[in-house]
Amino acid sequence: GAIRNHNFYTGKIWCGGCGNRMTLSRERNGTFFYICGANTNHKSGGKQCKGHRVRKEYVDDDVLRLIQTHMKTVLDTEKMIQEMNAASKNQTQYLLISKRKSDLYEDYSERLITEEEYIQFSRIYSNEIENIKSRLDTVLAAQVRYSQDYHIEEGWGNVIHTYMSKRKLTKEMADAFVDSIIIHGKYDYEIKLVYDDQFADLQKLKKEKEAQSR
Repeated sequence: GAIRNHNFYTGKIWCGGCGNRMTLSRERNGTFFYICGANTNHKSGGKQCKGHRVRKEYVDDDVLRLIQTHMKTVLDTEKMIQEMNAASKNQTQYLLISKRKSDLYEDYSERLITEEEYIQFSRIYSNEIENIKSRLDTVLAAQVRYSQDYHIEEGWGNVIHTYMSKRKLTKEMADAFVDSIIIHGKYDYEIKLVYDDQFADLQKLKKEKEAQSR
């Protein structure tokens, strides 16, 4: 029971040599290892198994690092999309203040305000317009680079927001993110995440847009 509680990858971690499922074992000193159940003479599909054996903490560290990189990249992109959406709000403010400045001249020409008031308000509106234009330039530059709509799948986003602040791998996090792990050697393993396909699409889109903006 105790060993089972420490195994974050039940049914998901496999030997790259023979394809057998890896099991978790605990040494006398308390160190946990994932080991291939087959002995060194076992053959499967013409391949001889090397009896792969790897420390659980090494696998956990790499899994956590991969998940954290995955989450940060997705959240950075989400922030980029929010900045793109901010363009419409700034454009509305720009048009509103530009109209106020135009109306201001009409008020002055009709003697509804003094020359001193006209100069004062005109300066204020001009400064506001410049500030908004500066923000718009930044936002619209991002919008040109990333104009294609990209919506993070709701389930994917919820999982990321649930675990983004975690600094230690848990069984629940591994269950949510890890699809499979194949052990090829002591420091050589393939880790596939549940959302790898969506992540690959996101990376491809990002590279395409960056290339277009150069």
